[in-house]
Amino acid sequence: MALHSSPFQARNSPRSRRNEDSPSRQLQFELERAFSQIHLQEVERQKLHAYQRRQQCEELDAKEHAKAEAHRAELNVATAQHEIVRQQAEAVLQAYLKQEEEERRRREEERRRQEEEARRRHEEEQARKRAEQERKEREERERREREQRAKDEAERRAIGVKQKAEAQKVELEAARRKEEETAQRRRQEKQAKAEEEAREKKVKAAAAASAPTPAKTVAQTPASGKSSATEAEHQNYLAIHKKLKTFRTGFWEKVKKDPTLKPHVGDMRRAMKTSVGQLTDDKVGNKKAHDRVRSTLHKALNEVPSPPVSVSDYLPAHLSLQDGGETTIPSLVLYLLSMFSKAIINAFVGECAVNSKAGEPIGTLVAQIFSMPELQFSRRVPAGNTQTSESLISILMCKFHASAPALFGVYGPETTSAGRRRIGWRLDEISDGKKGFVTENKHYDRQTGLGIGYASIALRNFSRTRFNNPWPPVHFWASLAHIVNTPPSEVQTTHLILLKSMLENNAVDRFVLFFGAAAIAALRQALVEFPRILPREMQEKPISKALALMIDAWKTEKHFHID
Repeated sequence: MALHSSPFQARNSPRSRRNEDSPSRQLQFELERAFSQIHLQEVERQKLHAYQRRQQCEELDAKEHAKAEAHRAELNVATAQHEIVRQQAEAVLQAYLKQEEEERRRREEERRRQEEEARRRHEEEQARKRAEQERKEREERERREREQRAKDEAERRAIGVKQKAEAQKVELEAARRKEEETAQRRRQEKQAKAEEEAREKKVKAAAAASAPTPAKTVAQTPASGKSSATEAEHQNYLAIHKKLKTFRTGFWEKVKKDPTLKPHVGDMRRAMKTSVGQLTDDKVGNKKAHDRVRSTLHKALNEVPSPPVSVSDYLPAHLSLQDGGETTIPSLVLYLLSMFSKAIINAFVGECAVNSKAGEPIGTLVAQIFSMPELQFSRRVPAGNTQTSESLISILMCKFHASAPALFGVYGPETTSAGRRRIGWRLDEISDGKKGFVTENKHYDRQTGLGIGYASIALRNFSRTRFNNPWPPVHFWASLAHIVNTPPSEVQTTHLILLKSMLENNAVDRFVLFFGAAAIAALRQALVEFPRILPREMQEKPISKALALMIDAWKTEKHFHID
């Protein structure tokens, strides 16, 4: 069916020509055509609207999709960050738990250590109580034995008196035998004395052949521990030791009443003790401790005023000052030197018995402090009317005399209370304020530390310094001679321990450096000949064997032979 594409074609059609004359039809036709065009336009507009709407939706969908992708990316980043935070939190938690576990383990170890320490102290206390109980039982047993012996002796005497008239012949025979025994004993004593004199002459001849002049003087130290010169000197130093105890007590009582002096004394005393306790093998590190001690003494000398005391009261009696004994020093200086010396002795006893090399830095500090020019005092020497200087090292040496008298020719039996007191056996509180002698191990450890410390002081080389040596090496020779010249029957374990500890480490090197060939002869006499003349019981003790092992060690380590 064909449609007309335009109104011009329709107007020319036969039907159009028939209807031209009708206005209403024409109008209707025009209206239909207008409506048709409107409808077409509406359809086109709706299509355009639908297209635009679809395009807008697609754009919105694209935007939404882009936003969704961005949100997902942000969520992924946030999730990753949360995972990192979670991992970090877990790491912190694990570290905290590990720290807690280590802290718990440390507390457990500390608790076990404290328990072990408490157990050890308890065992030591029990051992000390057992030793004390055994000592009391032994003394009681000895007392009963003495009483029984005295009783038996009295009974025997009574029987002898009762039977005297009836046994005249027996008594005469007994008297004769007694005279023979007495004569025999006298002959034996005379022979032993002759042998001892011959042995002493041999030692003196060997020393005289090779020893320098100072060494000869020392080697002639009397052999008897009860000789007047040795005993007088020892008692003189003990008197100084007693004076210092009285001085410290009185000085502290005065300090408590002096508000200007009291604030300084405690700090200065602690500075001295702390400096001694801080000494190590590090020479650079020890300089700080040396400077602290010197500065404390300079402060006591120049800045903090204190009452004066006489120097002569604390020097050995055989020394006389240039001014007749009127020289004084501040009492605070004397107090600090006394506390310093006390700390030195405690350091020797506490450290050198465990580590023999610990004595070297302590001895260096002692030499530097007691050689300070401010602590030197002029004294007169009667021979030649000359003058020399004297230090206050007697404050320290009096403590050696009280703690290790065997270094200065004093001896006594270790089996008796009087003998133990004589050779410096320390008393310690047992219980309820009662005091008793320390155990053998503690005493021998003390003597070991003191022997090492004494050598570190006496064998100092002052050849490269302008200061005077407060305790020259000749004193070491004298102490060695005192020990070696002790009668063999009087030699105790204490003597051998001191002898060994005096020659440990590099002490033997310095001894030979100072005295040369004389030192080698003295060492051979002390370590080879001297042990041979000791009683067999003493030769079999571990300390005697340790001396022989020390000689063997010198051969291996130092290539030094004395046998």
